[in-house]
Amino acid sequence: MMKSAVILLCAVAWGCSGMEPLTGTVVPEYLNIRSGAGLGYRIIGKLRAGDTVKILSSPDSEWCRIVMPDNASVWIAASMLDEDGIPQKGAVLRSGPGAAYEEIGPAVPGKIEIRGKAKNGKWLRIKPQRGLTAYVGSAYLDIGQAGRDDGKTAEQPVLKPQPEPVVIADSESVVAAEGIVKRIAGERGDVAYALIVKVNEEEFISAYLTAPGLNLELWEKRQVRVNGRRHWVRGWHRPLITVDKIIPAWQR
Repeated sequence: MMKSAVILLCAVAWGCSGMEPLTGTVVPEYLNIRSGAGLGYRIIGKLRAGDTVKILSSPDSEWCRIVMPDNASVWIAASMLDEDGIPQKGAVLRSGPGAAYEEIGPAVPGKIEIRGKAKNGKWLRIKPQRGLTAYVGSAYLDIGQAGRDDGKTAEQPVLKPQPEPVVIADSESVVAAEGIVKRIAGERGDVAYALIVKVNEEEFISAYLTAPGLNLELWEKRQVRVNGRRHWVRGWHRPLITVDKIIPAWQR
């Protein structure tokens, strides 16, 4: 209810001011859409270079809250739909097929368009309903006024530098972890890799990786075991592991 009120107030503010809402044009080849403002939140879709989004928050922040694109992945429990496909009162929409996934908003009255279902049939992937929002990195949008067309070619925007990670004091601990090494370059400054785990064929970031003196590129897309020092970084939802040793997961 509070989220809906905030969105409504933003819309009223724009309308009363006579200003048109901001839009952003995607600069890189692909840009992840996330369920929350942070790398720890689930990726629920992708945008392509040239796609435009409507911005609902300050473009000066690290993450922009946007109107959720039509191709985003939104889920609802099958038990919360009646026989006509109408969500029951209190139904919640989530970023994945399960109650453990982030809540992305309440379902609103109206027939749901179903696009797929989980293997167990208990969760349904649906077309995003009106009023839902998502997040993208502000640094990767060319931001301007909606409807602006002065016949000129827009200059290539300068990407905002990503802030250096601020490690929380006394958060270091020795850790061993397993997963798949995957590149996330372009999302978090100098931290270019993450450790990925799979749950029911879905991929999740379990930690971000930094490895002074080691070449993580050689381990990309491989199942590995890492030993190192885990740190918690201010504003991050997953830890950062400084890797001291990395081996194939089958070598124990």
